[in-house]
Amino acid sequence: MNDHLFNIKRILSIIFGTLLISIAINGIFVPNKLLSGGVTGIAILFHFIFNFKVSLVVLILNIPLFIIGSFFLKKTYLSYSVFGMIMLSLWLELTSSLIIHTNNILSILVIGGFLYGAGIGIIFKSDGSTGGIDIIAKIVNKYFSINMATVTFFINNFIILLSIFLFGVDIAVTTISTMFIGSRITNFVVDGINHKRTLFIITDSEHYEAISNHIIQNVHRGVTVIPAIGAYTTRPKYILYTTVGLREVAKVKQLILKHDPNAFMTVSETAQVIGKGKGFLHLDTD
Repeated sequence: MNDHLFNIKRILSIIFGTLLISIAINGIFVPNKLLSGGVTGIAILFHFIFNFKVSLVVLILNIPLFIIGSFFLKKTYLSYSVFGMIMLSLWLELTSSLIIHTNNILSILVIGGFLYGAGIGIIFKSDGSTGGIDIIAKIVNKYFSINMATVTFFINNFIILLSIFLFGVDIAVTTISTMFIGSRITNFVVDGINHKRTLFIITDSEHYEAISNHIIQNVHRGVTVIPAIGAYTTRPKYILYTTVGLREVAKVKQLILKHDPNAFMTVSETAQVIGKGKGFLHLDTD
């Protein structure tokens, strides 16, 4: 039953996300000669040069990518990607006459970036896809261990260079700015505002129990104790691993100063924490 509900949630997320992307493309990008990333960016470019329909080009360009992907990627991922691609093409066609009228460059950046980034974020959060360069990036990542973001970055850079050549620096800069805002909105939708901090606390055998117990009792966070040895002193050490909220970092610092002023602590920003815990994301089992 849970899998069924989750599938419906994923499908609805893809439908709504592709709608927002289509509104951004037809309402903001196309009227203002802006490009987006990936296959949609290439489709918009073809529209500007040859006056082809963006929806049709998205569909045509994705077909060979899905054929290639069928040999390398999981069928479940491809199925949702095909659905996402079809919905994106459909929404692009249905919203083709939509124009959001604005001449203000700031409005163009904010509205375009917000709609596009929110759409991508909603799809990513539901583990969906619209195909395109995601398929290429996944294949390259799977067989060559190159980060998907790196592959996407180089492809998008190529699109930006074409934009500079065809439409000039000003349009290219506006495109880059819109893509940047879109990426920040995507991260916000996927990760939320409740970012956590991961702490590594190195202390000795006399203090690790008191520190870990106080974190559990006063901060109400779990702690993992990892035995270690100091390389310089060769003395036994203990590493306390825990993840806390941003406002709880100061409280943990005070606890450490109270018990072991000589302890060593590092604080790392953590975008997502999935699993059991206060304010953590639930682990989906689909």
